[in-house]
Formats: sequence, C-alpha cells, structure tokens
Amino acid sequence: MIRAEQFPLLDHISSGIVAIDRQANIVLWNARMEQWCGLNRDEVLGCNLFRRFPETAMDKVRQRIEQVLAGGPPVIFSSQLHHHLIACPLANGAYRTHTSTITWLEQFGIALFSIQDQTEEHKLIAQYKESTRKLHAQLELLRTLEREKLQLSAAIDQAGEAIVITDHHGHIAYINRAFIQQTGWSQDDISTLMIYDALFEENQPGFTRQLKQLLNDGQTWQGRQSIMRKDGSSFTASISIAPISDEVGKITHHIIIQEDISGQLTMEEKFRHTQKQEALITLVGGIAHDFNNLLAGLVGQLYLASREVKDMPKTAERLKKAQTITQEAAEIVSQLLTFARQGEHHAKEFPLDSFIKEFIKLARHSVPENIALIPDFEPGAYAFRGDADQLQQVLLNIVQNAVDACQGRDHGRIDIGLFPFNSAEHAQLLQKYPVLRHGNFAHIIIRDNGKGMPADVADKIFDPFFSTKQLGSGLGLAMAMGCIRNHHGIIDVESRPGAGACFHLFLPTMAPKQVVETASVIEHSHAANILLVDDDARVLEPTKELLESMGYVVTLAKDGEKACQIFELQPEQWDIVITDMVMPRMNGLEASLKMRQLRPDIPIIYATGYDPSLVTDNTRNVENSKLISKPFNPDELDRLITEMVVKREG
Repeated sequence: MIRAEQFPLLDHISSGIVAIDRQANIVLWNARMEQWCGLNRDEVLGCNLFRRFPETAMDKVRQRIEQVLAGGPPVIFSSQLHHHLIACPLANGAYRTHTSTITWLEQFGIALFSIQDQTEEHKLIAQYKESTRKLHAQLELLRTLEREKLQLSAAIDQAGEAIVITDHHGHIAYINRAFIQQTGWSQDDISTLMIYDALFEENQPGFTRQLKQLLNDGQTWQGRQSIMRKDGSSFTASISIAPISDEVGKITHHIIIQEDISGQLTMEEKFRHTQKQEALITLVGGIAHDFNNLLAGLVGQLYLASREVKDMPKTAERLKKAQTITQEAAEIVSQLLTFARQGEHHAKEFPLDSFIKEFIKLARHSVPENIALIPDFEPGAYAFRGDADQLQQVLLNIVQNAVDACQGRDHGRIDIGLFPFNSAEHAQLLQKYPVLRHGNFAHIIIRDNGKGMPADVADKIFDPFFSTKQLGSGLGLAMAMGCIRNHHGIIDVESRPGAGACFHLFLPTMAPKQVVETASVIEHSHAANILLVDDDARVLEPTKELLESMGYVVTLAKDGEKACQIFELQPEQWDIVITDMVMPRMNGLEASLKMRQLRPDIPIIYATGYDPSLVTDNTRNVENSKLISKPFNPDELDRLITEMVVKREG
C-alpha cells in the first residue's frame, strides 16, 4: 500500500491530496485534507471512498470516478457544477468550494485527487458581483434622480407662477421663466439683486424689516405685495415665502412663489362695479315706480283742474305749465329707466343711414360754428329696429361731450361716420367683444380732436353720476350705455390726453322690410263701462275722476282679487278693464286671465309704474291687450280706450 510517508512533500502543498486504489479504498490523505475536513489519516485510510463520503457515491459522480479507475482520462469536478466532492466544513457551517481533478497513475495503480480550494475566490467573486449589483442600482438611482430633476426643473421653468430661490441673506440664486416674463429681470441680473431691495415695493412702512424677521425665525409668509419690474413699473402679486432647511434643520434658502394677480384684481373690481350698478338699477326701478304713481295721480288732478278753470285764463295757463313740468319729470324718470337698461322701447324699423343724415341736420344746431361737423358714410343697407328717439338722445349726448372737449381748441372737428362693422380693422374690439363675430352690425363712429381723456377717466365715463363737469349730472353717458345695451348693441370709447376721443357704437342690423302704413278711423264711445284696478289710492281716485270727466262709467277695485269678484257678478257689463300690473294678493296679469275665462273678448289695458320691459313678455301673448306706462297722457288714454272698445264692437 502506498503511504503518505513515501511522499513527504504532499503535506506541505496548498492543495488537498487524496488517492484511492482500484477498489476505491483511500490510500493517501495529506495534511491539508486533515486540516480542511478535520479528519486525520487514521480515520480515513483504508475506508471506501463511496461509503465514507456519500457525495461521491451519486450515480453521475461515481460513474466518472470509476472510468478513471479503469484507466480512463482525467476528469474534473468544478466548484460551479458540483460544489464539493468531499465535504470540508467551515466555521460558519458552510462548506469549502473546490475544484477536484482526478488522474489515474498507472505506475502506482492509484487514482489521485488534486483538490483546489476556491472558497476565497468564490467569496471575492460574490463580493464583486454584489458590489457590481449595488453599483448598477446606485447608477440607476442616480439616472432616475437626474431624470426627475430634469422633469422638476422643466416643470418649475414652465410654471405659470414665478418661482424664486434666495439664500438666507436674500440674494437671489434661482429664477424661473415666469419670473423673467413678469418682472423683466434676466438671469444675468439676478446676481446683483436682493429680494427685499429690488423686488418688493415699500407700500407699508417697515414691511421689509418685519418680513426679514419672520423669515429669520423660520416662519412662512403669505400675502399680496406690489412687485417692481426692471423698467420701474409695478404690479400686484400674491406671494408665498417658505424656508428651506438642510439635514440638520438649519435654514439655508427661501423659496418664493409669486403669481401676478393684476388681471384678477381688475376682474374683482369690475365685479364689484357690476354689483353696485345692479344695486343702483334696483334702487332706480323702485324709485321710478313710486314716482310714476305720484305723477299719474298728479297728471289726473291737473287735467281735471284745467277743465274746471276754463273761465280763469291765468290759472289755466299756470295749470298748463304745471302739466308741462309734470311731463318733463316723467321724461327724467324715463331717462333713469333707460340708464338702468329698463326704459320702454317704442321700437320700429328704420334705415340707419337716413336716420344719421337727419340727426346731423339736428346736431348742427348744437355745434358751434368754429367746430366742423363732418359726415362720413359708406353706402349700404342698415335696416335697424329700435327706438329712434332714444338713439337720437344717445348721439346728442355724445356730440355734446365732443363739443365740450373741443372748446378752446383751434380747428375743432367732430366726425360722424356710419359703416358696416369690419372685423379686420377692429381686431382689438373684436377680442374685447366676441359677440361681434356673430350677426351683422352697423358701426357708428363719433370722433373728435378735443383734449381727450386719461385712462382712469375713460374707464368711468359710463358710470352713473360720474362727471368731469362742474354742472354735469353724470347721467348722460350712463343713459347712453343703458340705451345701447337695451338695443342689444355695444358702446365703447378710445381716448388719450391730447389726442381726442372716439366713440364706437355697434348696432345689430336686419334685413329691411317694407312697411305699409294703414290709416284707421276711430270712433269715440263715451258710454263705455270701465273696471279700474289699482292698489294705490293716489292713482285710483284721480284716474277715476279723469275717466268720468271723459264720459266713461268707472267702477273701482283696489286689487286683483276684488276686481275678479266684481267682474264675476256681471261679466257682460264691462266694456274694458284697466289694471295695474304689480299688486298684492293677485297681480294684474293673473286677474285679467281669470276674467278672460268668463269673457274671452274683454279688452284689457295693463298699466305699470315699473320698467315696461319686465312685463312685456308676459303681456305680449295676451290678445286684445295693451301695455302703457304711468303716468299716462289723458288724451292718449282716451284715444286708446275708444280704439279698443270700438274694435271689439266692430
């Protein structure tokens, strides 16, 4: 038997050496194997390899070992495929990984196992793989962070709000694109800027000092502040400032988010202005109703008194003047309603070009000779439906303002033009009033070369009671605005100090229609029975006397319910019903419709002291009815009653 003493050098090499004979009995076991396996030679020599180390007895392993024992070529068992043939435990419970080479030594009749320990190599490889994996993961994380950083940077740069980052002392370190657009400061400028000195306009004493203290204390701040642009102008911004801290909580920077809210403030101001206008409109409507009722009673009393003093010429003349003054008061109420976009329309269709030509003839009487009045027309069809009297008053108000603006100017001039609306020439107006894109509009221009107006005045000239004249009422242009809007049109003004003013009126036009006027002969019927309905005694009593003086038989009802009760007793008795529209318990429309159930042919006159346009839609569908406004002209009322009664009888 071969013994280890025959090969003393085998105990000094780094490899493990094992030899087996043809029967697979272990005949050689060197010192390295003793160290690795913890088995000395006496424990393993003479033992069968397959029984002592079961791993070698596996079919595929044993078959290859037996091939070597039969004189076959060497075989190698790698650590990757077989891990180990002979288990060599480590202190941590694992096993050494090694590569085993088995060679048949014919001269000795043994198969020699040369075992190379690769545990440390595999450990280093595993560590290398783990380090490589971690490095790849870290690189991927860095790439992800870089992508997120680029996305965040792009998002911040594209944000609509200005974003500024400053150091703890207020020096600007970063600005985004919106900041440049808002302020005009560039990237090259920011190195010289401090947020407190260059940007915040000092509206309140000590503002920057208080802000610095808040930020030094690590507090946030929100509010509105005026921001200075590079060109010296300013705008109002909504600002939020917050501290940025490092990993130990020390404040290193501040972030400022700034939104330009100038447009929002303008919209808020317009909204508040609109609310004031609506409140004023409501107030005007209520005042006009009460005032119209008073005037209705006064007109009736004056009419009756004038009939009773025919033998007193001076008194009759005074009463006539009082009637004229009353009518003027009614016209003032009408103007108030027009300003409130509530004025009654006496609408008819007429061509605007003929209207403007006639208006210029009228306007020449109010324009001094030293101011030229120049007409300018473009031929075309300008069929318009509206109230010619109201439109004439609007144009007169504008011309009078132009005359005042030209006073004291050399070569004063007022141009009045009429053209089809041209969207290409007035792109700004089209942007301001998108409704002009739809439909056809006539464009009336009144331009002067007077002293002009600053922007703050031009913005207010259509406001009620705003006037730059010491004796002005401030209702002229407000009434003009209401009238044009009531005609579904638009009025606008362009002006600059020293450059005159230009008023633009856009009125919707329509296809012209031929109007055929028919004459009618109205017979007077003085025996008509009238049911008069009104909840205001100041109107009811004088109107009753007025109608009775005309020869009518009048029965009174103080509200709609009482009127229906009276009407139901003898429906055929009545020739016509005159009723107020707005009454408690039951309004005039409800009462009249109830009466119509008993007498479908009964004529009805609706009277209102409110805005007639509010009730026009309700009464338009009631056949054989008319709507009149208080105070009414006695002669016109008499004519209307006679016309409606005769029409029914005919």
